[in-house]
Amino acid sequence: MIKAIIFDMDGVISDTQRLHASIEISLLKKHGIDISPEELTTNYAGISDKEFFTKIFEVCGVTTDVKDVIKEKWDKMMPLAVNNILPIPGAIKIINDLKEAGFKLGVASSAPIKFIELVLKELGLKDKFQAVTSVEDVEYSKPNPEIFLLTAKKLNVNPKDCVVIEDAESGMIAAKKAGMKCIGLVNKNDEKYHADLLITSLENLTVEEIINL
Repeated sequence: MIKAIIFDMDGVISDTQRLHASIEISLLKKHGIDISPEELTTNYAGISDKEFFTKIFEVCGVTTDVKDVIKEKWDKMMPLAVNNILPIPGAIKIINDLKEAGFKLGVASSAPIKFIELVLKELGLKDKFQAVTSVEDVEYSKPNPEIFLLTAKKLNVNPKDCVVIEDAESGMIAAKKAGMKCIGLVNKNDEKYHADLLITSLENLTVEEIINL
């Protein structure tokens, strides 16, 4: 029986993946790495900053202090995001519908807690979620299931009674590893995604569809 819905944030609740991508691309260019927004989002969305920058610098043979790069990213990101956060179409409605239907709601994001709080505040959603888990709360990032299992624990719900809504393949894998149902928000249906239901928009997603997973 579905009792809780756990949302990823960037790309599911908020259209903030574009902000991540723009800053990350500019930082990578400083280190001689050229990557398109599409390639960056497809290959690296959903994983922690530490894992992202470590992987891409290793692949490109760049030696630098990843901690310094991450700090520079968030020094730029926080002021850029203020008054510049848009909801993903349909996100606010489905969150409100689920809340009214009595489901417990959680957020499990690879972003720092300060950024999650900023996004939820700017979208007027802060009071909708009973549990918020950030990358800072866990040892391992997605596709490890730790962040989803911790969120379920905070909600006091068995993982098998949770549904995760994710847009990144790493997050979908993590959700399934956690023993949860998963809805994948994707650009197009593709068998590569590890999800129980694939959708291309939240605008048509209903509470009934979630209950019937």
